Amino acid sequence: MNNQQPETPLGNILVVDDTPENLRLLSTMLTHRGYAPRCVINGQMALRACNSNPPDLILLDIMMPEMNGYEVCQHLKSEAKTREIPVIFISAKDEVFDKVNAFAVGAVDYISKPFQFEEVLARIESHLTLRNLQKQLKEQNVLLQEEITSRLAVEKSLYEKNQILQQEISNRLAVEKALQEQNLLLQQEISNRQRAESALLKSNQELARSNAELEQFAYVASHDLQAPLATIASYAQLLEKRYKDQLDSQAIKFISNIVQGCTRMQTLIDDLLEYSRVGRSQKPFEVTDCNHAVQQAIANLQGAIRNDRAVVTYSELPAVMGDISQLVQLFQNLLGNAIKYRQDAPPAVHITACKQKENWLFSVSDNGIGIAPQHQERIFQIFQRLHTQREYSGTGIGLAICQKIVEGHGGSMWVESEPGQGSTFHFTLP
Repeated sequence: MNNQQPETPLGNILVVDDTPENLRLLSTMLTHRGYAPRCVINGQMALRACNSNPPDLILLDIMMPEMNGYEVCQHLKSEAKTREIPVIFISAKDEVFDKVNAFAVGAVDYISKPFQFEEVLARIESHLTLRNLQKQLKEQNVLLQEEITSRLAVEKSLYEKNQILQQEISNRLAVEKALQEQNLLLQQEISNRQRAESALLKSNQELARSNAELEQFAYVASHDLQAPLATIASYAQLLEKRYKDQLDSQAIKFISNIVQGCTRMQTLIDDLLEYSRVGRSQKPFEVTDCNHAVQQAIANLQGAIRNDRAVVTYSELPAVMGDISQLVQLFQNLLGNAIKYRQDAPPAVHITACKQKENWLFSVSDNGIGIAPQHQERIFQIFQRLHTQREYSGTGIGLAICQKIVEGHGGSMWVESEPGQGSTFHFTLP
C-alpha cells in the first residue's frame, strides 16, 4: 500500500469533535487517503475556523459542551460565506428523531458511531464529488448567465443598429424619391426651356426677317414716295416761274403751300426712314470718345449756331462703348432742339457728364422755352408735337430717335423742365 501523500490534497476537511481520540483517528485516516484535515474540539472554534478559511466539507459531532452540533450547523447555514459547505454529522445517537433533526438544520448526511472508516470515506468522497459538481454547475450557470447577458446585449445592439439602418434606409429612400422628383422637375424645366429657346429662336429669326422686310419696304416706300413728291414740287415751282405774271396772289400762295407741303413730306419720310434704321446696325459697339461725338454734332449744326448766335459748351466727357454715328445723331438732335426752341435771348447750351455706379449720367441744359410737366413724357413719342408748323417746324420724331438710341445702348432718358425756365435732358450710358 502506498502511503505517500499526494502533492495536492483531495479536499480540505474540518473535523469537529470534543473527543481527542476520535479527532486523532479521523485525522490520521483522512491524511492517509490524501485529504487535508483540520481538527477542532468545540463549536466556537469550528465557527472561527470556517470564517477564516472555509473547508470543503465538515465532519461534525452532535454531542459537545456549550454548543452542540445542531447549533453549529444552524450558525453555518445562516451565514452566506459558509452556507454552501456540506456538513456530515457523526454521532453515537442513532434515533430516527436525531437523524431527522440533523437534516432539518441543513446536514447533507448522517453517520452513526461506531463508524466504519470506509463508509466515512465513501460518504466524504460522494459529497465532495457532489459539491464539486454543484460548484461546476454554479460556475457554468454563472458563465451561462454571462453568455445570455452578453447575447442579449449583442441582440440589443444589433436591434438598435438595425433600427438605425432601417432609419438610414428610409432616409435614403426619401432622398432618392426627392431626387427623382427634382430630376423630373429639372427634366421638365429643361424641356420647357428648350421649347422656349426654340420658340425664341424662331421668333428672332422671324423678327430678323420682318425687320429686313420692313427696312426694304421703308427704303422702297421712301424712294417711291419721294419721287412723285419731287415731281409735284418741281411742277409747282415751274408753274410759279412761268405763269407768275398771269397768276394772282392767291394762286401764288397756293403754289407756295404745295411746295412747302412737299418739302415737309420729304423731311418726314427721311425722318421715318432714319427712325426705322436706329438700332438695326450690325456694327459692334466700340470705345467712343463722347467729346469727338459732340464736336462732330456741333460741326454739323454750324449754320444754325451761327444764324441764331448760339453758344454751345461742354465739360470733359467720358469714353463709352457705343456707335459713333448714333451718338453724333443723339447729341445733334438734342443741340438742334435746344437751338430751335429758343426764347428771345441767344440760345445757350451746356453738356456735362458724371459717374453714377456703373453708368455715366449725361445732361444737356438749355435756356429755351421749357416744357410743361404734363407734356414731358409724350415728347419722346413719335409724331408728338407741342407746337404748330407755323411756330416751330419739325416732324416730332427727333426725340423719339434720341430715346431709341439711348435705350439701344442700354441706358434711359428723361427731361426736367419748367415753362420759360429752359430744359435739361438727362440720359445714361453704360
